[in-house]
Amino acid sequence: MGKWTEWKLIADKYRYYTEDFDYNEPSCYELGIRKLKGGKVHPVYVGETVNERLRIHQYAISGSHLTKIINWHLRNGWLLFYRGQAKKSKREAIKMQNRLLDKYDYDWNIQLNLD
Repeated sequence: MGKWTEWKLIADKYRYYTEDFDYNEPSCYELGIRKLKGGKVHPVYVGETVNERLRIHQYAISGSHLTKIINWHLRNGWLLFYRGQAKKSKREAIKMQNRLLDKYDYDWNIQLNLD
């Protein structure tokens, strides 16, 4: 615990990739986007969950509460990625999420607060 996984592709314009999620336990995670042509993954959202595998599956299949923004990016040639860190409890995951929100400006977290 305590180390980010590698970025994993979870969706593109044509397909959802749901077969290779990391943890079936509490975690803090980031969603990131990258253009199809390549480059660096840009973190755009941070969250926490009691079951990472289930939560990321929800983003990949339906977009969950981020449906509009995820679908817009996928239609416009972006790829959706995630990475996570397993935590001992949901409480630890929430603490990490809050530390990251205090330190970084995640575009999608900010946009959700404005909507």
